[in-house]
Amino acid sequence: MMRRREFLNGLLGASVAASSFGRAAKAADRDYEARARKYLRSIMPDRQRVADFISGEYGPRDKRPGEVFQYDPELGWVHHQAVGSTGVDGSKVFYDYERDGARKAVNFPEAPHRIRTYGDSFTHCSQASNNETWQEYLAAHIQEPVRNYGVGGYSVYQAYRRMVKVEKNIRGGYVILNIWDDDHYRNLDAWRSIRFGQGSRCGFTLPHLRVDVAQGRCQQMENVSKTPEDLYRLCDEDYLWRTFRDDPLLQMVLAARQGGRDISASLVDPVAVTFGIPAEKVANTHVGQRIRKIHTEAALFATRQVVTWAEAFARANQKQLMVMLSFGSGNVKRHLSGQSRFDREFVDWLGGRSFPVLDMLEVFAADYGSHRGDIDRYVAPFYNGHHTPKGNFFTAWALKDRVVRWLDPKPRPYR
Repeated sequence: MMRRREFLNGLLGASVAASSFGRAAKAADRDYEARARKYLRSIMPDRQRVADFISGEYGPRDKRPGEVFQYDPELGWVHHQAVGSTGVDGSKVFYDYERDGARKAVNFPEAPHRIRTYGDSFTHCSQASNNETWQEYLAAHIQEPVRNYGVGGYSVYQAYRRMVKVEKNIRGGYVILNIWDDDHYRNLDAWRSIRFGQGSRCGFTLPHLRVDVAQGRCQQMENVSKTPEDLYRLCDEDYLWRTFRDDPLLQMVLAARQGGRDISASLVDPVAVTFGIPAEKVANTHVGQRIRKIHTEAALFATRQVVTWAEAFARANQKQLMVMLSFGSGNVKRHLSGQSRFDREFVDWLGGRSFPVLDMLEVFAADYGSHRGDIDRYVAPFYNGHHTPKGNFFTAWALKDRVVRWLDPKPRPYR
C-alpha cells in the first residue's frame, strides 16, 4: 500500500511539476512574443520607403542619399545611379553603372575583361568616385579593365550569388572574391534591419544561410521577398511575426538588448542550439561575449562553406579564383596594436586552400612596420568610413604583384 501511495504521490508531483513547467514555458513564450513584436514594430518600414526601394529613384540623381540601393528579387538589392556627398574632404561622389550592373568602367571600357571582382562596399568602393576605385587604379597600371561587381551591404553569400549569376555567361577568366569584416555575419541575415534597425539603408530581406555547425550543415535560403508585393508585407506586423519569429538573429538581438541580466538559459542558449554551437565553446563568459562568440562561430562557418562553393564553381567553369580579405579601420588598428583577430581560424583554414589569398591586415602591418608612430594617425588617411582614394590605391598596389603572377598571359606592361 505504501509503495502504491508513494507511486501515486510521485505521479501527482510530476504532474504538478509538468503543469508548472508548462505554465512557465507558455509565459516565457508570451513574453518573447511581446518583446519580439515590439521590436519588429520598431524596425518596420513605411510604404513610401518600400516604394523608393523598389524604384531606386529617391528623387533627382544628385539629391539621392549617397549610394542608392534598388530591389532585386534574387539578390536582395543592387545599386542605382546617384551622386553622394560623403567623399574625401567633403567632396561629392559619382556612382554610375554599366548595363550589366557593374560599376562604370573608366580605363579600357571597350577592351575584353579577364578580371571580375565581387564583394560588398569595399569592393564597390563606396565613398569614392568611379575613377577612384582600386579596380580602376589596378586597371590603369596593368593596361586592361578590371570589372567591379561589388554591391554595398552584401554578405559573402550574396557576393557569391552575384558571381554565379554573372559568371555563368562568361567563359573562363579570373575572379576576385573580396570579404570584409561584417560580411561573415551578414551571411546569416534574413532581414538586414533585424540586426541594424530601421535606419539601415540596405535594410531589406536577402538570400541567406541557415547553419548547424555541430552537424556541418549549411542550408541556402532564398530571399523571402520574391516580388515587390512581398516587400509591402514588411509593413504588416502580423506578417513579420509569422515570418521571423523563429529567426535566430531575432532571438540573438533580443538577448543582446537584455544583456544586463543573467539570461543565458532563457535566450542565449537557444541561439547556440539553433546554430549548432557546442556549449563548451561559449561557456564561462559574459552574456554579451557569449552572444558575439556564438554569432562569430556560425558566421565564419558559413563563409567557409561559401568559399568552398566558389572554389568548386570556379574549377567547374575553368576560372581562376582569388580571395581578398578587407577590413575596417577598427580591425586594422586592433591588429597593429597587437590584439588577436576575430577571424584567426578562418584565415588558418584559407592557408590550406589552393587559390591565392591577399590578407589586407598583413599588408597594413607590413607597411606600418616601416612607419611606426601613432596608429590612429597612420590609419586615418586610408579611411573615410570606407577607403579613401588613397586607401583604394594602397589596395590596388597590394594586389598588383599577385595579379601579375596570376594572369596568363601576363598583362601588357609585364610581357
